[in-house]
Amino acid sequence: MALFTTDKAVALGQGQLSPEGSVTDADLAALLLNYKRGVASRYIAATSQEIEDLIPRGELHVSKKIDGQIWYAVLEKGEAFLASPKGKVISGAHPVIEELEKHANDVAGRVVIPGELYAVGDNDRIRCGDVANAMGGGKKAQVARMRFAAFDWLAGPSEEADVAEGETDPFAYAPRLEALQGLFGSGELVTCATTEVVSGASSVRELYDKWVANGNEEGLVVRSAKQRPIKIKPDIHIDAVVIGYTIRREDPEQCSSMLLGLMRPDGKIQELGSCGNLGEADRRKEFLTMLSKQNVDSGYRRASSSGALYQFISPSVIVEIKATDIQPDNSSGDPIKRMVLEYDDATGWKRLRKMPVASMLHPVFVRIREDKSVNETDIRMSQLDEHIYVSDSAARVEEVTFEKSSVIRREVYTKASKGKMMVRKLVMWKSNKETVDSAYAPYVVHFTDYSSGRKDPLKREVRLAGTETKAMAIADAMIASNIKKGWALVES
Repeated sequence: MALFTTDKAVALGQGQLSPEGSVTDADLAALLLNYKRGVASRYIAATSQEIEDLIPRGELHVSKKIDGQIWYAVLEKGEAFLASPKGKVISGAHPVIEELEKHANDVAGRVVIPGELYAVGDNDRIRCGDVANAMGGGKKAQVARMRFAAFDWLAGPSEEADVAEGETDPFAYAPRLEALQGLFGSGELVTCATTEVVSGASSVRELYDKWVANGNEEGLVVRSAKQRPIKIKPDIHIDAVVIGYTIRREDPEQCSSMLLGLMRPDGKIQELGSCGNLGEADRRKEFLTMLSKQNVDSGYRRASSSGALYQFISPSVIVEIKATDIQPDNSSGDPIKRMVLEYDDATGWKRLRKMPVASMLHPVFVRIREDKSVNETDIRMSQLDEHIYVSDSAARVEEVTFEKSSVIRREVYTKASKGKMMVRKLVMWKSNKETVDSAYAPYVVHFTDYSSGRKDPLKREVRLAGTETKAMAIADAMIASNIKKGWALVES
């Protein structure tokens, strides 16, 4: 089954762990990534308070939500391996793989099955970080703790039900569950996610109380034939420090959103994200009055989703935020990274470098925590570890040094019209930063068009490129489109 490579694999117990990009079959790699982007990211996030409002009538499939990592079991012709959305691969003499290979004799063609890869431990409560810890240590990795719980049937034929890709209503879960139970129903290390068939919100409430409120499960997944799956979890509460704010455009006396941070073990402040659900107008005015008194300088600039720049403040106000969920990666499976900052009373905020963190879903302001202060306990980064796994969350962070950009091409043109001078300028530069921070493009092309006679006198266009050849082509096209008869080159 030449679907992946082990050229860069490292030991995982007696098996092998290959890095991202190791799935070499282009169609399979696209299938894995697109499922994470599409199906898995379309779940409706809800809390237990919303059960009665969101749960539809009719037959429901309610599953325990396992706090692990999404991986795919790929089975074909008696062979099997596990693959992540980004193309990591677990293969070889691994207990889970060996059990999957037994099931692979029972399938026809290639079968791809999404599931949760998780690890059992001393505690009843399974946490996402457990599987990451179990996979560490190379040959000494604790692979015996690892398990795989299938929850969907993505591709491939099944004798139990016709669940081949594209042939089943995406909301019709019954045939997929039947196929999974037929294949893994008697498994030990490879199983199906525990699922019960019920009807109505009251039954979902009973299962929530049994499995989540009074048990050790992370949450529920509720599937019906009428709508997208619903992921129900308890509210997540985070205590964070306010490091900046924006002002409402429609009312400059109100605070629009707060920028929040957590303290890492080394005392640096990790940017967490923003919260714009702050309440009614009176409360927003109170926030602005309070926060604006603490304005400080910042060498770091951050824009809100609406484009407004945050005004940074001294770190002193602690707030409690609740969210329906937090996620450590985006729809493409890439880790969410935000800036780590350092604060000094004399100079304000200084940017250090981006590090992995998490994104809050539907954050809502709860209260100001006057009983807490800015220290490694009250606003600790490890609050996230109670819900998800964030890599390098305890790592010491030092300032990253960026090389200066180098200008490759610069041309300035002028043209006189009706007694006024118009200016158009092209600048192309190499950032020299892309190897340190992927947020920087290797090449940037910037075109400026200034005409004092226009209603909008200054216009800019910025294009990014991965190679110098592409950047030059973009620059040539800009010149050909904007520099016509009458324009004179005055500087290059």
